[in-house]
Amino acid sequence: MNWKHIISSGTGTGAILAIFILIVFVLPELDPGSFAGLCGGFLALSVLSATIVNKTSQWAGWSEVSPKILIPIGCFTSVIPLFGPFFGLPNTNPTTLATVVAFGAVGGAFWSLPFAGWNYWKNREKKD
Repeated sequence: MNWKHIISSGTGTGAILAIFILIVFVLPELDPGSFAGLCGGFLALSVLSATIVNKTSQWAGWSEVSPKILIPIGCFTSVIPLFGPFFGLPNTNPTTLATVVAFGAVGGAFWSLPFAGWNYWKNREKKD
């Protein structure tokens, strides 16, 4: 596993998470009932999206990124770039929904940078 795989897997996790949140909460206009229900739903969807990316990587024979990395990326992505836009969605036009998925992908890439940097730094020390 290298830093490029971490960033691409984080991007996929963020995009899949945004799609799941759209499908579960936004399109059916489901009210989670409480803030705890919303956070629990976001956490469950973060774990599910991380698991899907991990299993897809295994199935395709790509370098597997650990769920220990992907789950925090999904949790951070659900809070910072996705939480606000979901509350402020003006409509459910396809372009608006695609923008939210793009926010999720960019957020996943952003939150994977610390993990990718750490992996790069750790592997660089081993080569020296």
